[in-house]
Amino acid sequence: MTYAYYPGCTLYTKARSLDLCARRAADRVGFSLEEMPSWVCCGAIFNTAQDDFAARLGAQRNLVWASRLGDRLVTLCAACYNVLKRAGARLSDPAHAEERERVLQFLDEPYEREVRVLHYLEVLKNDIGWDAVREKTVKPLAGLKVASYYGCLMVRPAEVLDFDDPEDPQVMDDLMRTIGAEPVTFDFKAECCGGYLVVNRRDAARDASAKVLDNAKSWGAEAVVTTCPLCQYNLDRLRKPGGIPVFYFTQLLGLALGMPKEELGLDVNSGDPAGFLEKKGLL
Repeated sequence: MTYAYYPGCTLYTKARSLDLCARRAADRVGFSLEEMPSWVCCGAIFNTAQDDFAARLGAQRNLVWASRLGDRLVTLCAACYNVLKRAGARLSDPAHAEERERVLQFLDEPYEREVRVLHYLEVLKNDIGWDAVREKTVKPLAGLKVASYYGCLMVRPAEVLDFDDPEDPQVMDDLMRTIGAEPVTFDFKAECCGGYLVVNRRDAARDASAKVLDNAKSWGAEAVVTTCPLCQYNLDRLRKPGGIPVFYFTQLLGLALGMPKEELGLDVNSGDPAGFLEKKGLL
């Protein structure tokens, strides 16, 4: 199976390992990601400017261009997923038909078909299946207690994203269980890390992220996994030597699928996540 793929800006810079591990892991479990041509930034500001036509235009342009490729578009970044899916819902909503017409006139392009935005985790769960992922797992992460941190952008607004339970999402926990790790229940799995407040309210972002890490650790987690580059940044910058490491879920998936250390991109994190995995006997 081949899916049109939207990586987004951050996966070409700070979150490169999220992207590379995902592509290589996909090949190992039986699907491929074909990067859509000429994509532009999703315009993540859409999250804070719902009434701004210009803020939505970038995301809607991506969907119009993706409609040439098929009816599904896969992404990884939680912010891109949130923005693209909300932009798609607006394009398809008869209540916003006038805006849709403005978009298509501006782009001078047809929206050839409705495009369904999928997160990589949805592909694993619904199209590949956990049993198939388990069969491809060659290095189960036995003994590793993991807190799956979804943050707020993966699950809200729930009525539009329809991704998982907005208060207690499970798909990343199910993946961790599938590859042999032990998912840890904790209280802040769908709470905000502080997000863009890190730009001008670093103290507020620091407090929000600290609550996530402290709560995960209090429930016995040894590591945290996320799919959001901003969450990874906010959480990881608090990490002290020997503290709880923060991984992209694709890094642990790749490890379980037998990807070599050099392909996991562990050096993008602070501290020594590779050393942590070595001590656990997993690397």
